[in-house]
Amino acid sequence: MVVIFTGSNEVDKILENEIKGSMIVSYSDFIIEDDKFKNQTVILGANSIETDFREYLFLLRNMDIRVILLLKNEKEEKTKIALENGIYDLIFGNFYPSQIKDILDNPRKFSGVSKIYKKLFNIKLNKKINKKSKLLLESRKDYD
Repeated sequence: MVVIFTGSNEVDKILENEIKGSMIVSYSDFIIEDDKFKNQTVILGANSIETDFREYLFLLRNMDIRVILLLKNEKEEKTKIALENGIYDLIFGNFYPSQIKDILDNPRKFSGVSKIYKKLFNIKLNKKINKKSKLLLESRKDYD
């Protein structure tokens, strides 16, 4: 099941019509109040959450709920909080329902958001470490 709560009734209805097996909820806390959403997928508008965003995402992830998060842009603090909670299915700005359907079928991996992560968390990689890691990975291939 795919649970939809974007904060816009119009967008919610469009997504519900486009995504089979989906349902709209009328308030965000309903998702975390009921165990029936455990292990499900939620399409969530980041700006529609009125409670503490970090805590809310943590509660969703603690229920093993997959989150597809709609955000205004990459640079906002909510993007950083999502990445801290292992949420990689991020959509920025305006979107088409087909983009969400594509993410539903093809969940993003860390490699898909690593550039954003690196920028937001100001991570500098040492080129020597990268070369050593590459050699280590290549040497492991011999043991597979």
